[in-house]
Amino acid sequence: MKEAEGRDRSTFEAETARRIADRIPIAGAAFALVIALAWPFEHSVFPERDRTYAIVYALELAVILSGIWLTRRPRLAPYIRLITSTTALLLVVLVTTYHVVVRSTGDVLALVLLYILVGTMVSVPWGWRGQWPVAVAAVAAFVFAIASGAQPLVPVSMHILGLTTMAALSVLGAAFLDRQRWVMFQQAAELQRSNAALAEANRALERANAVKNEFLANVSHELRTPLNIIMGYVDLLAEGTFGDLSPEAKDIVERVSRTSRSLVFLVSDLLDLSRIEAGKLTVQPTRVELQPLFDEMRLYVEPRVAGKPVEFIVSPAHNLAVVADRNRLEQILFNLLSNAVKFTHQGTIRLYATPSSNSHVEVHVEDTGVGIAEDELPFLFQPFHQSKAGKEAGGVGIGLALSARLATAMGGEILVASEASKGSRFTVRLPRVQP
Repeated sequence: MKEAEGRDRSTFEAETARRIADRIPIAGAAFALVIALAWPFEHSVFPERDRTYAIVYALELAVILSGIWLTRRPRLAPYIRLITSTTALLLVVLVTTYHVVVRSTGDVLALVLLYILVGTMVSVPWGWRGQWPVAVAAVAAFVFAIASGAQPLVPVSMHILGLTTMAALSVLGAAFLDRQRWVMFQQAAELQRSNAALAEANRALERANAVKNEFLANVSHELRTPLNIIMGYVDLLAEGTFGDLSPEAKDIVERVSRTSRSLVFLVSDLLDLSRIEAGKLTVQPTRVELQPLFDEMRLYVEPRVAGKPVEFIVSPAHNLAVVADRNRLEQILFNLLSNAVKFTHQGTIRLYATPSSNSHVEVHVEDTGVGIAEDELPFLFQPFHQSKAGKEAGGVGIGLALSARLATAMGGEILVASEASKGSRFTVRLPRVQP
């Protein structure tokens, strides 16, 4: 922490030196302009002072230009406060000398010195270390001018009190501004470090995510090969290629076949999810008639609810078609209906479609199952997230995440309405085929 603060302080000092070098031309030009604008007024009252005014003004310009030149030298950057303070002190001396030589009243001198105090405090970001020599010099110069015969219209004590007060305030003001700049600089530096750390953490997460996606893809590929072999032999057994099977054996083979196909779907989901997150999954939207797809879903669901007090209801979807990738839409409905079967122990599961507008169709999967708690809904479509009921029922928590991403890829979305213990309704909203 101390090391970081030390680096910040060094950077801050370098930044301050650069800012001072940038501000000196502006402050010098402002001072020269004010003195030049005051010349006509001085001439209108005291024309005999023109020669002295011109000489002093030329010297002031020389001091300002010298200060600008010196602060622009990179090798003199460590001494920039000293150079700037010296420039301001010389201007105080020249202004005071002029008023002493022409024996003007001290009121104008006090005004000019006050202008220098306020101007340096506001325009030059050098802090109290740069401001206090100018403040002391301004008060000392005014006292010297009074001692040399300058007589102000206002009592001297009032001028000295006012100038001393303003000098002190200018030092405090410079210290305050410098402190504020330092605090803001520290905050900016800390924010920059935090952003750098966050960026590095994001890069690490991206690398880890890429490794995870590659791992999932490799595992999925490795699993699909033996699964396909198993399913091939199971199909051959079911067809009687190796001889007739007893009723008990047929039942076992059918169970193995269903379980194997479910596992193939799971592996496919893992592979697709890794492709989506890697940006490599593509969809091929085309016209998809919903009724044939619903008929296929009936063939999938009805055997899985057989023997359970659950009724599967499929409403006709004639004349309804959507723009979608048929295989991906089938995959989405398979995931939604699998969840409905898993979490509905009694009641009904409904599959139906409704035109939501002239441009979209909504496909609904509705059940009377365990439902989803309200606080779990925001996380429902996150990969590998499982609700409490999902953890109890088993699974890996990728079906809904994949389905939502597939729907988005096809120009649609998935909506959910659910309440704990009262069932759920998932809605797949897709573009409608225009007649």
